[in-house]
Amino acid sequence: MAGNTNLAYRRLCRRFGAELTTTEMVSSMALQFGDEKSLALLERGHDEYPVAAQVFGSEPSVLAQAARAVEARGFHVLDFNIGCPVPKITGCGGGSALLREPELAARCVRAMVAATSLPVTVKHRAGWDDASKNGPEFARRMQDAGAQAVTVHGRTREQKYTGCADLDLIARVVEAVDIPVIGNGDVTDVDSARRMLETGVRGIAIGRGALGQPWVFAQIRAFLEDRPIPEPPALAERASLLLELGAGVVDLYGERRGMLIMRRLAADFIRGVPGGAELRQDCNRFQSCADLERLAQRWTTASDRYSIGASSGA
Repeated sequence: MAGNTNLAYRRLCRRFGAELTTTEMVSSMALQFGDEKSLALLERGHDEYPVAAQVFGSEPSVLAQAARAVEARGFHVLDFNIGCPVPKITGCGGGSALLREPELAARCVRAMVAATSLPVTVKHRAGWDDASKNGPEFARRMQDAGAQAVTVHGRTREQKYTGCADLDLIARVVEAVDIPVIGNGDVTDVDSARRMLETGVRGIAIGRGALGQPWVFAQIRAFLEDRPIPEPPALAERASLLLELGAGVVDLYGERRGMLIMRRLAADFIRGVPGGAELRQDCNRFQSCADLERLAQRWTTASDRYSIGASSGA
């Protein structure tokens, strides 16, 4: 989710009903040295409540300092990432590499808990690989170290984002601990949310499933509240949301960097749009806000002929 969960996108998700939002993953070591680029990832909206800051690392003393820095910036939750499968993170001992060192992971959590008054939560995966699916035992270690909740992604590190999330393992994690368990992996609509809730989790974390469709939160909330499931927005409204997102991203990062970020985010919004392949090519050429506006105008024109329809999953 690096590069995707910026403040502008989080605000969009909150409008559609997301109850807790989380920053991009930030290096605890970079925070220790006051790296400006890393600090920028901790941009928090004054109206963003509650919001979690997500950090990674593998040195307890450094993570303790990061915990204090996060609390000083006004966050409400400190989330420790033991889920990232990216080699440049695991190669330095961070992210899901800690699944193979549960005692070190526990020391990291204890150090953060001792350093801050914020609730410390942990996100981790099912295990490193199919031969070591230690998710339930690992979650119990995190609970014993002081974590107040765990988010479990149902894939192993070796799976990365292939295959399917193991819902049976998530259910075993729920049985293994007393703290709240939040389920993660493959939730993209109401039907998949229902299947995740059947594991007994207390909540659902949606990452990739919300890219290009922040309205998924409104649909799932309607299901939970036994209300009619709203249809996805029509093309014209989707184009308007994209322009709003682009303006927010440019406000955060400036036009040049903002348009590089919007190349990816806009491509996600195009799923299901008539002529999507050609539109995605246009996204790859974004240089300015005017390019984004031209793309949105093409959507608006297309909306006179098409609408976006999808099963509500209810």
